[in-house]
Amino acid sequence: MRKNKFIKRKQDSMKTTILLLIIVIGLGYAILQSNLSINGTSSIDNPTWDVHWENVQVASGSVTGSNVVTAPTIDSARTTVAYSVILPTPGTYYEFTVDAVNSGTLDAMVESIDSKLNGSTITTLPEYLSYTVTYFDGTPLVVNHELKASTQEKYKVKIKYRDDITLSQIPSTDQTLSLQFTVKYKQASDDAIEINHPYLYKILRNAATEGTYAKEYTGNHQDSMAGVGTEKIYYWYGSNDTNGTAILDMNNVIFAGFCWQMIRTTDTGGVKIVYNGVPSNGQCNNSGTDTSIGTLAFNANYNSLAYVGYMYNPNTLITYKVNSAATSGSLFGAGVTYSSGTYTLTNTSTTYDANHHYTCNNTTGTCSTVRYYYYNNFYTEISDGRTIEEAIEDMLRADNVNQTNSTIKTAIDNWYQTNMTNYTSKLEDTIFCNDRSISNLGGWNPNGGSTSTTLQFKNYSSNSDLSCTNTTDKFSLANTKAKLTYPVGLLTYPETYLLNNDNVRKTGQTYWLGSPNNFGGDSSYERYVLTSGNNNNNIVSNSNGIRPAVSLAKNTIYTSGSGSKSDPYIIG
Repeated sequence: MRKNKFIKRKQDSMKTTILLLIIVIGLGYAILQSNLSINGTSSIDNPTWDVHWENVQVASGSVTGSNVVTAPTIDSARTTVAYSVILPTPGTYYEFTVDAVNSGTLDAMVESIDSKLNGSTITTLPEYLSYTVTYFDGTPLVVNHELKASTQEKYKVKIKYRDDITLSQIPSTDQTLSLQFTVKYKQASDDAIEINHPYLYKILRNAATEGTYAKEYTGNHQDSMAGVGTEKIYYWYGSNDTNGTAILDMNNVIFAGFCWQMIRTTDTGGVKIVYNGVPSNGQCNNSGTDTSIGTLAFNANYNSLAYVGYMYNPNTLITYKVNSAATSGSLFGAGVTYSSGTYTLTNTSTTYDANHHYTCNNTTGTCSTVRYYYYNNFYTEISDGRTIEEAIEDMLRADNVNQTNSTIKTAIDNWYQTNMTNYTSKLEDTIFCNDRSISNLGGWNPNGGSTSTTLQFKNYSSNSDLSCTNTTDKFSLANTKAKLTYPVGLLTYPETYLLNNDNVRKTGQTYWLGSPNNFGGDSSYERYVLTSGNNNNNIVSNSNGIRPAVSLAKNTIYTSGSGSKSDPYIIG
């Protein structure tokens, strides 16, 4: 490589300097070797390696005109950028940006970043010189970050006479200096990525391995409509002892201009995070209402099973009517038949009990609309020939159940559309479960359903099962039966149950979860978190905080931070 000179010379008693800097990309890359046996016929496209410089642009404010001896120039191999400029006075600078472009089919990884002065690694710059190479947004370059195939990233190079120097601090004799900045890329292997990258996934995995503030989840799960992924799931535990008393503050993240908290990884390698407010001076010390995007009802109405849904079908729901006993002497049936617009009770009794829930509220046992008593004297009315089993299916599990947004889904979608659409590419399409599967029908079971027991959903009891029972409850972009508009939803009760204790869950404000709890009397209940951090349930028409959750894509790296509230992980 030819020598590049920093030449100091006098000009009309004003000291001037020519700075020549060369930027190099090393193109060496590791060849991965494995013993492979393949039976059958297959073809492999030839991989290509092409990492190079492109698009040099000088920043406004830089020295110009005759001070620029040689403008930044990329050589024919596109691996070197060289330039020379004259800095006439203290405070003047020359700055340009350049794109590192991966046009090949192989993912690349920064193996090393090397800055040298006269051939030696720079430890201390001359007192009069400021020299930086950063990402375009000013954050420091980091080793072992990935430059995926068909992507690029912009660097910013700046040479400056410091503002606080005087001419006397610049050497008066000519000198030769070689300033050299080299970025070396290599082929990114899965092994190299796993070992070297500052991944959020790895933060939780390592914590679980060390037995500190995360644990491995080994139960049932499915985070993608494509099937169960192969990655292990690690969840935030927030404690370094078995009693869950020593809370560690290590799960805070800044992404898309908002504060978030890591909850768990996904079986597809992503990291699910929940909204936690807006940063203040780069910190995430939010509490109370500042940890949510607002307060709202889960659904404006409450008097139907359907209203536990993140979406529901308004055309098939049935609602509770009144808390009123049937007319004295009325017949009750164990079942019904339907013909020519008329219901007829079957296996009748004059007593309303666990096996006799249907009534026409008369002594004939026939009617066009039939009552179904499900809890004490609470009842609903069914028409058009449906049975109670069919009505439940229509409201909770039918293929067309997800027709209308819940109140909370509309609010979350509107927030995402306003604030997050530019960051969708950094998110994975994961399942947000609204598990409407039933653990106990109670009085909604016409064959032995207790008249004093409410209908209970899967998450009525303590539950850490991350699986989602029904396809129509697996809300995702890829699910045509429960299709999301954006890759955002709510945390589930099992996810927060795994968080171990109230101190980890609490924000100082109540907030909704996406898990139905029960239907009791005249109201649907959804899971939520109390101000104390305790999990509980609430009528869906009540207002609580809204904390959207998203899942960062696999291999998401952070550029800085330790995860504390005062020093969150920063996602570029």
